[in-house]
This record gives sequence, C-alpha cells and structure tokens, in this order.
Amino acid sequence: MELIDRGLSWLWRVAIMVGLIIGVLAPPMLLRLINQLATHTGTLGWQIAIMVAYFGVFILLILAADAVKRHYTGIYESEPLTKRDWGAVLLGYLVIVGLESGFQALNHFLYGQTQTQNNAAIKQLMTGSPFALWMMAFSAVLLTPIVEELVFRGVLMNLFFNQGWLKVTVSGVLFGSLHSSSTWPSFLIYVTMGLILATVYLRVGKIKAAIALHFIINALAMGILIGQIFV
Repeated sequence: MELIDRGLSWLWRVAIMVGLIIGVLAPPMLLRLINQLATHTGTLGWQIAIMVAYFGVFILLILAADAVKRHYTGIYESEPLTKRDWGAVLLGYLVIVGLESGFQALNHFLYGQTQTQNNAAIKQLMTGSPFALWMMAFSAVLLTPIVEELVFRGVLMNLFFNQGWLKVTVSGVLFGSLHSSSTWPSFLIYVTMGLILATVYLRVGKIKAAIALHFIINALAMGILIGQIFV
C-alpha cells in the first residue's frame, strides 16, 4: 500500500478523521433516542424517522470513507479475495479468539466481569425496544464492519504515517479506545482486535480482508448476544 499524496494537508487529514469518528459514534446515540421514544405513546413516526436517519448515517459514512481512501491512495480495489487472503483472515480470527479468551479469563479472575462493558452496553441498547434490537443486530453484522474498517484501516492507515508498525499501532489503539471498557483486560481485548485487523489489512493489502474478518467476529458475537437475550 504505497502512500500517494493528493494534496491534503495534515490539518485537513485530522479534520476528516475527526468527522468520520463522530459519524461512527452517531448510530448508538440514535438507538438510545429510539429506546427513549419507545417508552412514550404516539412516537412511532419519530422512531421510523430516526431509523431512516440511522441507516442513512451508515450509508454516508461508507461513501465518504471509501471516497477519501480512494482519493488519497489512488487505489480502487476490484479484485476478489484469494485463497491466501482467506487464509490470512482465518489466521487473524484464530489469533483474536485466542487473545480474547485469555483477556476474558483474566478479566473475570481479576474483576469478576463475565462480559466487557462494551458488550453490556450493546445488550442494553438491544433490549430497549424491538426496533433497536433488530437495527443493532443488522447493522453490527453487515454495516459496522464495513464502516469501521474503511475508517480505522482504509482511511486512518493511509492518511497518516509511512511506517507500517506505526499505522498498525495507532489504528489498533484508537479502535480499542472507542469501545467501552472499564478494566485494562477488556480494553486490551479491543486494542488487540484492532491490531490484528490492521495487520491483516497491511499484509493482504485489501480492505475486503479486514472487513471479512470483522464480519466474522461481529456475526458470532451478535449471535451469542441474541441467544442471551432470548434464552
């Protein structure tokens, strides 16, 4: 992934990144608003309007982040993932599962937590209303992987720095910092997840690989959460 300077100053790059991050943080706020409205009668119209805005934010983020990535790198990815690429995805997933299991065990041993604060917050959002439940389930599996990989890997790793290790480190730490954590083991779960996602993108050179890995992670995690809610 060669860096191609398209004339964006450092200040503009920071401004673009901040704007995208604000966009990433917007959907959960809209879900909370839907849950608040769900406790009042006569608010169905408002809930539907917010639902449209919710998915609209995802679409705008995907379009904006992809445009920035393509503009700055000059790369349009059209090639499908190869068997070797899928091997990197599978290896990344196994490493994430292994590290997450270790940090989860440590988190439970030291702090008595059976789930991360981030997962607890997602579960709380999903149980707030039927709208929120299925909106979160759908977006977490199909939309969030695309948005977060385009933003934290496709844009961040190409707009800043030339050294590969620095790209991976900043991407992983920022990604982990934006996931709710109340203990250091749970924080490291998301940091290491971000580091592995960034490494896969850096090694494979295709954002599709990171998206596929993120999709697998979120799909399995969401399946577990839904099972906990309905059981």
